[in-house]
Amino acid sequence: MIRGLLFHLIPLLLPFVVYGIYLYFNKKLGGEKTWKGRSVAISTLIGLILMAVSLVTLGVLDGDPKDGVYVPPRFEDGKLIDSTVLPSGKD
Repeated sequence: MIRGLLFHLIPLLLPFVVYGIYLYFNKKLGGEKTWKGRSVAISTLIGLILMAVSLVTLGVLDGDPKDGVYVPPRFEDGKLIDSTVLPSGKD
């Protein structure tokens, strides 16, 4: 859960962190000192693109087997049995 959350939040927030670091060092050199609307919009757009890329990457590289028989979660003897994917038996 935490890994999935971080996998999507880090790419979204990364452009803001990079731009904040840029502003910090630019301020020390006497340059621009504030966030501007266009810069925030561009950072948001880049963050959304990076988040979409992370979603696609997670979907493509997910380690679950792609072939087999899905068995949904069920109750047996009063206990919840997790869902599983059984091998298809094609060998």
